[in-house]
Amino acid sequence: MEETVRISAPGQAGPVSEPEDEPCSSGADLGERAREALDLWAALLRVTNTIHARVTEDLIGLGITPEEVELLMRLSRAPEERLRMVEVSRSLLLSKSGVTRLVDRLEQRGLVERASCPEDRRVVYTTLTERGRQAFNKADPLLAAAVAEHLGCHLGAQEIAAMQKGLRKVLAAEGGAAAK
Repeated sequence: MEETVRISAPGQAGPVSEPEDEPCSSGADLGERAREALDLWAALLRVTNTIHARVTEDLIGLGITPEEVELLMRLSRAPEERLRMVEVSRSLLLSKSGVTRLVDRLEQRGLVERASCPEDRRVVYTTLTERGRQAFNKADPLLAAAVAEHLGCHLGAQEIAAMQKGLRKVLAAEGGAAAK
């Protein structure tokens, strides 16, 4: 059974407004709204962690993690198949040390390499290697199939579109990386 959450002021007669019609500081019952937001946040974490674990299991035969595939994907789509380390950090939402560890692992396996910028020695690029491109080409269809199996098959096209729209709205409001 599908449930639609509607918010209205207590004791108010007339039409009820959708939650998106009211800003967070509107004076609505923030206690209830805060509990609903907390429940949603907990559900998002559970879903994310569950799907991540399933996808990791599906990729184990290739010896690559979802985070590694994501970096290889971002590099494969970047101009000249390279990104500045700071761009990698922003796009993957990882700390500088987290990006360093991720790039170190991939570099040790010959999937990426670091290159300094001749114009600015402070800038370091991560570049996709031929071996990295081959690894991505093997892992990408497996990742897509795993996500489709463990996430996509449980939702209809309209549900996916609505969730994407809502999550993009939150990311835009919070100044986060665009959901792509």
